[in-house]
Amino acid sequence: MPIVSKQGIRLARHEELDEISALVSDAFASFQHALPRHIFEPYVNDACDLAGRWEDANLAVLEHQGRLVGTVSYYAEAAHEGMGWPPGLAGLRTLAVAPSAQGHGHGRALCEWCVMRARHQGAGALALHTASFMTSACTLYENLGFQRRPSHDLFASDIIGFDPALGDQKVIAYLLPLQHIDSSDR
Repeated sequence: MPIVSKQGIRLARHEELDEISALVSDAFASFQHALPRHIFEPYVNDACDLAGRWEDANLAVLEHQGRLVGTVSYYAEAAHEGMGWPPGLAGLRTLAVAPSAQGHGHGRALCEWCVMRARHQGAGALALHTASFMTSACTLYENLGFQRRPSHDLFASDIIGFDPALGDQKVIAYLLPLQHIDSSDR
């Protein structure tokens, strides 16, 4: 059985993927009105495709009072995410906390778990993408020391492949420097 951290964070078990996927879907449901349907549905489907990233990422979960309340995917090599990050950076993606458990520091604990893993592996930085309408997430990342990296911003059409003429959404990049970073990664 996996070791559970003092915050209740551990690596997910394959048999939990459906439960974790439902948690992600519930957590992201509040963004349904912030995005057009042609972006929201493929975005949530991609975020819930945990089996699709099982081989490339460590899927962590946070348990609180006997139930799963949060999750995050950690990439030892952010370049494997397919979001344009250069080699040598760790990455995090799909940070999600169940709506009933939000506001209790669970998202922060999951982010700190990723930071600890990135430092332990000697990564130059921890990278992520989010959206500006995810204001709580942006505030959390900035409070943890993540810095905006506009040179790595993307658009939803780049990621999920639709005609940007339908309307697009900027996907903004953040980076938490952990060691010296070459200026070309800024």
